[in-house]
Amino acid sequence: MPTHPLERTTAFPPFKHVGLDYAGPKLVRGDTETKKVWIILITCLSTRAVHLEITYGLDASSFLLAFRRFIARRGRPDLIISDNQSTLKAAEKIVTP
Repeated sequence: MPTHPLERTTAFPPFKHVGLDYAGPKLVRGDTETKKVWIILITCLSTRAVHLEITYGLDASSFLLAFRRFIARRGRPDLIISDNQSTLKAAEKIVTP
């Protein structure tokens, strides 16, 4: 049987190690129009708690705004595990010097 990663089997504070993925698009109907939204799903690897953020686009700036909201509420994670989605790659280029 494969072993679990250390981040999943050792007690850490909530949201210090997270997994991140997108869900959507979902159609949201307002009073006058319908918009597409995406959900950023952030899961804590040690507690399995879930944090959801809504974004109106798949561009890097929309992701960074949503991720800043997450950090303001939960704190900055030490480890982020995600797929190699182009939005996340573009955001990484913006954030890292």
